[in-house]
Amino acid sequence: MIGYLRDYANAITALAYLFAVIGLFLALNGKIELGVAAMLWTWFLDHWDGHVARKTSHLRRRGVPEFGKSFDGFADFFHGVVFPAAVIILISQGTALSLVASVLLVLAGAIRLSYFENVGLTADARFTGIPVSYDTPLLAMLFLSRSHFPGDLFPTAVAIAFIILAVLHVTTEIRVPAIRGIAVPIATAFAIAGSISLVMISRSGLQH
Repeated sequence: MIGYLRDYANAITALAYLFAVIGLFLALNGKIELGVAAMLWTWFLDHWDGHVARKTSHLRRRGVPEFGKSFDGFADFFHGVVFPAAVIILISQGTALSLVASVLLVLAGAIRLSYFENVGLTADARFTGIPVSYDTPLLAMLFLSRSHFPGDLFPTAVAIAFIILAVLHVTTEIRVPAIRGIAVPIATAFAIAGSISLVMISRSGLQH
């Protein structure tokens, strides 16, 4: 089974899992901004594995693409669903709203990924509904703007934002272009810049 990781794209996905576990570890140990920063690396690596898979399709042996599709899907569920749900609960300290938001996010995320596994992209390379891969950058942007939220409003705002996103995950009225071509390095630059900013915010908080 480990032999599947000799494939370039699957190796990148495995690296994404590493950052995902690091991100969850940091968040569960009270360093949520650092956790989100690490998860941004999982997010952009998730786009690179698909990019590399397409570029090296002629080199991939039989069965590797099928393995990679499932391997990548579990990574999507980890960074796009499980991690945001955990963060919502952590920052809200277990409120009823955080439970509702997390349940809806997990259920919608599972439905969306299962739908995509069976249906795939539209004929013009678009997703039906908003992909779960948008959850991580949204979470990062919310934490980057946290200082602009008054008082204790931030946890509530995050929970509500993800309740709305959960609905958008399963809607069939929205078509979202896949991140491909030049969009991949753009997403990478955003992830690196965002992660650096989150690390700086975390360091600033520790100093105070």
